Amino acid sequence: MPGATGAAARGRGGVTSAARGVTRPAVARFTVTWIAACCVAAAARADRVELADGRVLEGRFALVSGVDSKPLEEGQEDRQRGEPVVVCDDELTRTMVAKRQVVKTERGGFDLGVERLRIPQRVPDRGRRVAGVGVIVDATRFDDFGRRILTLSTAGGRIDVVQGITEISPRWTRVEGLLTEKPLMLDMRLATSSLPYETLRRVVRQHVDRTDPEQRLRIVRLLLQAERYEDAGAELDAVLADFPDLANLARERRTITRLAAGRLLDEIQRRSRCGQDTLALELLESFPTADADGELLEAVREARDDLRQKRDRVGRLTAALKERLARLEADDVRAEAGAAVAEITRDLSTVTLPRLATCERIGLDAAVPADRTLALAISGWLLGPTAAGDNLKTALSAGRLRDLLREHLRTPDPAAREPLLGRMRAEEAFDPATLAALAAQMRPPLDPPEPISPGLHELTVPAADGAESVRCLVQLPPEYDPLRRHPAVVTLHAAWNTPLNQIEWWAGQPNAAGQRQGQAGRQGTIVIAPAWTRPGQPAYEYGAREHAAVLASLREAGRRFAIDTDRVFLSGHSLGGDAAWDIALAHPDLWAGLVAIAPGAGRYVTHYWPNARSLPVYVVGGELDGGLKKNVTDLDRYFFKGFDVTYVEYRGRGHEHFGEEIQRIFDWMGRKQRTFFPRSIEAVTLRPWDRFFWWIELEGAPPRTVVPPAQWPPPPGTRPFGLDGKLTGPNTIVAHCGADRTRIWLAPELVDFARPVSVTLDGQKLHRGPIAADVGVLLDDLRLRGDRQHPFWAVIESTRRKEPEGGGRGRPPAEGRRP
Repeated sequence: MPGATGAAARGRGGVTSAARGVTRPAVARFTVTWIAACCVAAAARADRVELADGRVLEGRFALVSGVDSKPLEEGQEDRQRGEPVVVCDDELTRTMVAKRQVVKTERGGFDLGVERLRIPQRVPDRGRRVAGVGVIVDATRFDDFGRRILTLSTAGGRIDVVQGITEISPRWTRVEGLLTEKPLMLDMRLATSSLPYETLRRVVRQHVDRTDPEQRLRIVRLLLQAERYEDAGAELDAVLADFPDLANLARERRTITRLAAGRLLDEIQRRSRCGQDTLALELLESFPTADADGELLEAVREARDDLRQKRDRVGRLTAALKERLARLEADDVRAEAGAAVAEITRDLSTVTLPRLATCERIGLDAAVPADRTLALAISGWLLGPTAAGDNLKTALSAGRLRDLLREHLRTPDPAAREPLLGRMRAEEAFDPATLAALAAQMRPPLDPPEPISPGLHELTVPAADGAESVRCLVQLPPEYDPLRRHPAVVTLHAAWNTPLNQIEWWAGQPNAAGQRQGQAGRQGTIVIAPAWTRPGQPAYEYGAREHAAVLASLREAGRRFAIDTDRVFLSGHSLGGDAAWDIALAHPDLWAGLVAIAPGAGRYVTHYWPNARSLPVYVVGGELDGGLKKNVTDLDRYFFKGFDVTYVEYRGRGHEHFGEEIQRIFDWMGRKQRTFFPRSIEAVTLRPWDRFFWWIELEGAPPRTVVPPAQWPPPPGTRPFGLDGKLTGPNTIVAHCGADRTRIWLAPELVDFARPVSVTLDGQKLHRGPIAADVGVLLDDLRLRGDRQHPFWAVIESTRRKEPEGGGRGRPPAEGRRP
């Protein structure tokens, strides 16, 4: 990558413009047309690449042969039209995706009209170029002249690099090594969004001719293109104060205010989509109306009225239910229905309002008897609106069944669960479909511990087989509702870091009131951070203990918090990224996607590449992080196969945490969702505990295909054990496994239990004919896996050879899915 060490970067004058074709215009140019040009330029500055998941990448793009290719060299695009990787370079990052994931490309004029401010610094023409950047030990704050000292950990020890800001664009800021006695040449890019406005203001003002309105307005333009509207408004206010003859720009100030108001409305709508309606309504009630246009004010009014109407509907519904309750004649029925109505009154909110949609639609008519209205409300509340019924006796039975089910899932002693099951069977509402619906709609079976700070809980996760318990932190988003499913991130800390570091990366630092205001809260996402390593553990061991710590933490969190199991992502930084990559591929059915930051692929990851076929992957790294070279083979294979993988490489950066990438990560996660019952399964395994894949479980793979971590590396010629399964037609499953024992787990999402089921395993007919839902299987699965959205209802098992006396192989501690 060529360094930016030209004359402009070393100039003696003030801030200069690097925008293509920009000359020194008259101040009169800055009118309404100017403000529009700022916004249009930011949108039209580059090529656009639209991906299958709806994301749009902007920058210069090229087709390359792999991660290590040198993209965008002269003539290369024409030579590599048939290459499998698309790289999009926006001068901050190079984002790589498989060509098969691209649905549309548009060529554009790169950097057309985009403002760039160059800061004069003493940049060396020659010196020792930094070829690799390890862990950043320390970084001082930028001083008024845009300089800092960066302390790096390298193979030769710690070194200090004197850096200075040399160029600022709306998307990125260039930070280069400066001229010293022993200069180090390093061209590093930071996201401009990561720099506080106060830092930018101090640095730029040191190099700006404050008597030149053009230079001052160029700063406003840059902030506008960066969509930092509040900062742009503050800067323009200062310009108007210093140059009264530019009063015509007051109109532009109002435009900036409207842009900021539009951004605020977007934020309010985001909060509402995440279930934070109380906050959204508070913001709408106090929405700034000054300078807002009619269209924006109408959108605000509609959003505010919608939330007010939902709030009013909650009040009307609860009042109507209390009125219908008073009409019931039988004291015992009225008392039991009263408890249900009290629960609804306590927990009904704008978020849970859809549960009573059927009751609201057909049950509030004056001609509908009171008992039928209450039945529709109670059954809809317990089972969901599509399962609402008008028989009050059955609805009350479902309520009793729900309470027994929750107690059953809370009871660890099998003997104590037997009488609970007997009482459940005696209920009129008892059947597998009702149990599954109740499990999906009810509160988590276990109560959470008391928070140690707002929204932050500490769990002690029991470990299997006598191992030590695992400490786990869980951060809840604002307005967490145990009756609403929330997306979640399981995040693994790096060596010498802690679970709290991971909470802070995803959810932010606490403010004075203890509230975390980071991205996880904005997105309504639960953050789960287990202490997954041993004290002082320097490297990932690919072992059962580590897998157990992560999977058990997820299950325990699912028992205590309302997690959407179809939107759970596994993530990790550095050492935690190594583990996350391996654990995600070992158990691909658990995750909606993998986010690995500065990871290293190794051992099983390389062999488990087929498991990435159905697992979206997002990898972030630094261009100068030498440790990432080990990832090239794996990433290239993913790209060649057309997998849904994104690799983001920051220019001039090393082994870091890359906090500025978090918004793009959340945008990516918002487009991903797990498919737990795929019609087709293909997977491989090398370890005895990596044995459950969606709806196929195996035990006893051939010894030549099993390589525990203690026996690594595998003998020459070792190949992973493969399995596959497919729904070839209605209620027809064909699978290939070859293990000693194979289980095919069934649920209504996979087969219709009212019709005969055909299962063929390894060419032999395993089952043909009717199969009944097994309540015992359903309850055990809910208790052990903790996935209340997708429980299994039945299992078909095949055993190739008899287990030795004294029991089978036992359940490996890392999996623990089945008894």
